[in-house]
Amino acid sequence: MNTPARGAGWAFGLMLLLIVSLQFGPAIGLLGFRATGSTAWSMIGGARDALVLALVGLAAGALVVSSTPPRLVASAGWALLLVLMYAGFALASTQPSVLVALNLRRLALVPLLFVALLLLPWSRRQLESLMAFLLGTSVVVAGIGLLERFAPDALWTTVLDVGSYMASNPLDPFGLLPFEASGRFFSWDLEPGFGIVLRRLVSTYLEPTTLAPTLALAMLAAWAARTRRRWGRPAFGAPAWLAATPLPGWLFLVAGVLTVSKGFVVFLALLLMWRWLGLPQPRQVFLLALAGIAVALLAADAGWTEGAFSHLAGLASAARHVAEGHLFGDGLGAAGNYGISDSDIGAESGLGNGIAQVGVAALLPLLWVRAIAIEAWQAALRRRDPGGPWIAAWLLFWFLTYLLSASSLGVGGNALGFATLALYLHPAWDQPGERAR
Repeated sequence: MNTPARGAGWAFGLMLLLIVSLQFGPAIGLLGFRATGSTAWSMIGGARDALVLALVGLAAGALVVSSTPPRLVASAGWALLLVLMYAGFALASTQPSVLVALNLRRLALVPLLFVALLLLPWSRRQLESLMAFLLGTSVVVAGIGLLERFAPDALWTTVLDVGSYMASNPLDPFGLLPFEASGRFFSWDLEPGFGIVLRRLVSTYLEPTTLAPTLALAMLAAWAARTRRRWGRPAFGAPAWLAATPLPGWLFLVAGVLTVSKGFVVFLALLLMWRWLGLPQPRQVFLLALAGIAVALLAADAGWTEGAFSHLAGLASAARHVAEGHLFGDGLGAAGNYGISDSDIGAESGLGNGIAQVGVAALLPLLWVRAIAIEAWQAALRRRDPGGPWIAAWLLFWFLTYLLSASSLGVGGNALGFATLALYLHPAWDQPGERAR
């Protein structure tokens, strides 16, 4: 076996482990904590970061030994530019190294993973298997979510004692909140404006805002599979059972709504507008973000800063911070959800977190996402794949969470979406002499 093929074999195994870690890691950590009492289980998220870095290392090795280095698409160039930019801000930061490292990993690991997956010498069969495994595990996650959502609260408070597990993580700023007061399990932010509090579906993620992106991705993949089936087109990795019945799509949709994620609900509205009116499109995320900043400023001026609107308040505070002269922010680790404790500038917004730390440079990820959207659309046209636009539509969901949630940063809530797009863009799909199944 030659070196590139061996490297792809190792990468395939690591990617399977990464999917398992992302889909089930928090639940595994909870069960491990309950079984052993060791607080080390609360840091299980470090395993997925290590897997990402291992894949990056394999991709770098594959690039070095390749006799014909692959031609990188524009989106990969944007991703590398982002990583270099964040590294520069990290070197220039005067904040404690722990905060700098924590925020650097949240900002840089997903772009690194995206590039790595494009560089690795996958075969088409491996791409198909990875796609099928991701979607299969998503069905399990959604099913478990429905079961726990309608189970008595005692499942979490007594049987699993999730409160003790959350409190054991020293890096979790909300870990000390009791189960009944936690925004992870109850939609307390809806009470000030709407007078309701709903239990939230969290499944194996133990966190609705990182679960919702995966459910949105799986829902879109299910709809893409059904569309391909109707058009008689290749499956591009979607397993046959996903296209055979509409039930998986409905499962993901219902589970997504039950997360009570504001981003998921608004995404559904945008999705309907896109499919019926043609607007907004994923490639328009940069302009949409500027409009979102304007809406946030208007909402803050109108006094809509509490409850569900606190996310807009965070984005507005970051925009005002730039207008006051902080063109390149306060430095990595100086603000946001994981910054110094006395600064709430940009809190609860991914874009707000970014602007508070690196200023206007936080808009560059939107140009990266725009490039991905354009390339996914072009790939779908080239392959005559009617399901491709559905996959690209996930970027509209990410855009919303970038505006409205700090969970849009980091590996937990985003890696599977960007990984799926990287796998979809991989040149192995276009290799002659093979047929997509």
